[in-house]
Amino acid sequence: MQRFEAAFFLLAALTALVHTGSGQRQCPSASLYYAHERNCDMYYKCENGTLREGICPDGLVFDDRQSPDVLKCELPFEIDCSYRTALQPPQSTEHCPRLYGLYAHETDCTRFWQCVEGHAFAFYCPEGLAYNEYSAHCDWPDEVESCDSESLLGFRCPQPTDQELQDFGDPRYPYPGDCRKHYVCVLTPDGSRKPRLLACDPGLVFNPRTSSCDDPENVQGCQGYYNNLDARRLRELFGRR
Repeated sequence: MQRFEAAFFLLAALTALVHTGSGQRQCPSASLYYAHERNCDMYYKCENGTLREGICPDGLVFDDRQSPDVLKCELPFEIDCSYRTALQPPQSTEHCPRLYGLYAHETDCTRFWQCVEGHAFAFYCPEGLAYNEYSAHCDWPDEVESCDSESLLGFRCPQPTDQELQDFGDPRYPYPGDCRKHYVCVLTPDGSRKPRLLACDPGLVFNPRTSSCDDPENVQGCQGYYNNLDARRLRELFGRR
């Protein structure tokens, strides 16, 4: 996500607008930029001893964490706007509630939109994850309100036995057709268990007998999973010996 945010910062610095406020107030100090008292996407710029109002591009907010001589407009989830909650009216376009930002896809919780100047670009989360619009990151599907992890992953967690809970904590189950992947069934706040899709480190496969990642030669049917690749060498490269 860092490359998306970097693009926002550059565009915000280039397109932030400054205009004369209704009142001619004096600058409180020699610093250049100050947070607006009501609007999170507005700020004051000190010019020739006078405060003038400025506004970030629609969808971004003023970053008051920076040095006062730096103008930076950020994605809202990065900034505490609890004490200045007002925002400019949205300038919506197709798939973009505002001109800039990261927004959930309308029907697919594994996708999201990156909006730049009102143009929407579609992106997918990595396999097994869903887009969380509150944190603007890809997250476990059971942590995303709009996503049903069971439907997304095609797996419903069985009722674990007391022995399974005692031995393994969160029960784990093999993923059909791929020896590296497996499901882990985590306990959610409502007391139910929801699946998450995990994968063993390169060079290892999931062992259903031990509910852990293991050497391929120890798992029936997975001995040839890495084919001509050297599984031992893969484990060494990724820090697993």
